[in-house]
Amino acid sequence: MNKKLLSLLIALFATTALVAACGGDDDSSSDEPAPTKAAYITEADEVCASDQAEFEEITADLPDDIEAPESQAAISDEILPLYRDQVEALRAITPPEGDEDTTSAIYDSVDTALDAIEEDPSALGDQATFEEANTLATDYGLKVCGS
Repeated sequence: MNKKLLSLLIALFATTALVAACGGDDDSSSDEPAPTKAAYITEADEVCASDQAEFEEITADLPDDIEAPESQAAISDEILPLYRDQVEALRAITPPEGDEDTTSAIYDSVDTALDAIEEDPSALGDQATFEEANTLATDYGLKVCGS
């Protein structure tokens, strides 16, 4: 796999993890208090880092061309599901109190980007696909996710 495609896939991985980490279920039945923003960022960043080895294994043998049928299939069949699972895991993290709308905006933006990639796997190669999500996530303060 060429370095450009790998870089794009790593950026997607980081962005997805970052954006997904910003959301959470509003479970009013929980007895646990919402985490601080610092604790939330730490937990989200841990989730983002946890899938890196699997991601690298998937991308290791892909061809250089993102348009190649093998690359397109890997994006659709392996990479996209990995990111969607990661987003789901990150959404399960309760956001800090008062940050629910902010975090929802972040992962909604990631979902939009993932939907675009699902429709056209080549969208992964377009920096604009995750531009809004990246901006929202970095503005929120996540460090590993989206970096």
